[in-house]
Amino acid sequence: MESSDASVSKGAPRHLPESPPRRRLPTWAIAIPLMLLAGYGGYRLGQPSGTQAQGGFGSGQFGAGQGAGRTAGQTQTGQAGGPQGGQGGQARSAQGAQGGAGAASPGASGSFGGANRSAQGGGAGSGTAQSGARSFGQSGAGQGQATSQSGGRSRAGGLGGGVEIPVTAVTVKAGTLTTNRSTTGTVAAAQTTTVSARSSGTVTQIGSSVGQSVKAGDVVVKLSNSDLNASVENAQNALQSAQAQLANQTTTLTASRTQLEQSVRSAQLALQNAQNTYNASQQIYAVGALAKSELDAQALAVQQAQGNLVTANANLQANTTARTSGLRDLQLSVDKARIALQQAQTAASNVDITAPFAGQITGISVTGGEYLNAGSPAFDLVSSARTLTFSAPPSEAAGLTVGRELTFLAGQTRYPIKVSQNPGSPTNGTVQLTARFIGNALPPLGTVGSVTYASTVGKGTLVATTALQIDNDQTSVYVVEGGKASIQPVTVLGQTGDTAVVSGLKAGSQVITSPPAGLLDGASVTTEAQTARQGAGSGFGGPPAGP
Repeated sequence: MESSDASVSKGAPRHLPESPPRRRLPTWAIAIPLMLLAGYGGYRLGQPSGTQAQGGFGSGQFGAGQGAGRTAGQTQTGQAGGPQGGQGGQARSAQGAQGGAGAASPGASGSFGGANRSAQGGGAGSGTAQSGARSFGQSGAGQGQATSQSGGRSRAGGLGGGVEIPVTAVTVKAGTLTTNRSTTGTVAAAQTTTVSARSSGTVTQIGSSVGQSVKAGDVVVKLSNSDLNASVENAQNALQSAQAQLANQTTTLTASRTQLEQSVRSAQLALQNAQNTYNASQQIYAVGALAKSELDAQALAVQQAQGNLVTANANLQANTTARTSGLRDLQLSVDKARIALQQAQTAASNVDITAPFAGQITGISVTGGEYLNAGSPAFDLVSSARTLTFSAPPSEAAGLTVGRELTFLAGQTRYPIKVSQNPGSPTNGTVQLTARFIGNALPPLGTVGSVTYASTVGKGTLVATTALQIDNDQTSVYVVEGGKASIQPVTVLGQTGDTAVVSGLKAGSQVITSPPAGLLDGASVTTEAQTARQGAGSGFGGPPAGP
């Protein structure tokens, strides 16, 4: 721009200097930054999710950079700026409008750049305006291509509008989501005990050694006690004596009773005879043929016979009482003597310390010749039966009911087991369970492995985890209803792997498994089957046509 003093003649009289006119920024200095900002915003809103759009804002800048590097007076610079951005860089407003094929705003910006160039004319400023127009025009073209390839990007930057967006949708079903759980289990003996002596005695024999397997009832340690043997003999003698007394008394009472019963019968007959004689004497006395003294003698004989009968009955009753009480007492003595003998025999037999169940001897606490008191430990025994102990969280232990079959994996070997104990109450946050082996093969004691079982995660509608959309505390999915994408809030009950179980979603709904980024509620969508029928030529926003 030339100075205003250049037009004043050197010979003209000088006046006071006037204030220089305010310099205005060139239009291109304002237009170019605005167009670049608008182009970048359109590029960011138009980027598809997960893919790189071809001919986007970066390609536009590349074309514009090449165009801007040319001389300002070259009219073909925009064409050399890039195969897609050249149209936007030309000065013609019509070609600037074509530079935004698929994006209306970049086309308008292209026209604006052309207008700037016409207004500015030639020179350096004009060249810069061309560069700005080319850059933004090319950005518009790139955005149009990105829109076509991403499957329908709207001008507002989201997926929606009147364009059908291809999506993948599946019909969800109701069911129970389960997962395989694993916890550590340890093989232990079903029983472990220390066997003690039940009687006192001297160790005379040790029939087993440590590590040896025994059966139930096998004699492991044998004792000897002479006092116990003597007790058995004394108890036997006492029993025999009591039995003899009972037998003798029974015989005596039985013989006496026979005599007493005969005495009673004799007394009864004597009384009857005396009574008959007395009755006859009374008749004779009535006619005066018998003296009074003789009649009184007959009456006395009747009284004596009655007394004899009473005595005989009393003796018989005494015998009966003796049989009832006396023999009963003797029988009790016999019973007591028999019990004493049994106790003595049991104590004598307890000198044999036997294995209470089948298992393996793990320790012997006595030596030969040692005197062992009753209750003292003799040996340790571990049952040959195996159990498995493991723990599970309370929420999962409730499903591990008694009798449920599980699998125990030790190394490469699988053992079938069955839950035998489930206390239900947790200890230190977990429930301690016990299982028994149900096969013939048993792992060694102390084996550590894993217990596997199926655990229920939840019951509801099953969806893919990729379908879940999380916005703050709200979880939702997109369902296809009438060709539209509709947001459906759901509650996640649980998930495992690539599957989740939710509530709030009806079975049979079509759920979009992987919603495109920026998908809007109410956007028109088409499933993969529909897209295949429409063909690949149904896209829009492709590269602009040539001039």
